[in-house]
Amino acid sequence: MNDAKVMQLFQMFAMIPDAEPWRDLAEAEMDAVKAELRDGADDSDNRLAFYTAARANLQYRRTVAQNTPVYAGTVPQDDECSLAERLVRAYREECAPLLRDDAVTFLRTGGCT
Repeated sequence: MNDAKVMQLFQMFAMIPDAEPWRDLAEAEMDAVKAELRDGADDSDNRLAFYTAARANLQYRRTVAQNTPVYAGTVPQDDECSLAERLVRAYREECAPLLRDDAVTFLRTGGCT
């Protein structure tokens, strides 16, 4: 995975002037995405950089929202978090062919009583 591309995209998604202070957060998301990859998946696929940056942006938004006080007359940052969540879902769908599907499927088979 192209670390520099992930950091560039994260900076763009988060709309911050410098993403370097948040490198640990982005690297944690890079590790998480690598753990989601299917066996034999191309980890240099550019879609993974977008997905990883979107995940890092979501964690950044959650951290900022948690540490931002809300006063009467101010707007909570829930909208930014929900937008970030939609971005993660959209990029995850784009990356679906590269990622494991760990969802459990229950099937009913005949013949067993």
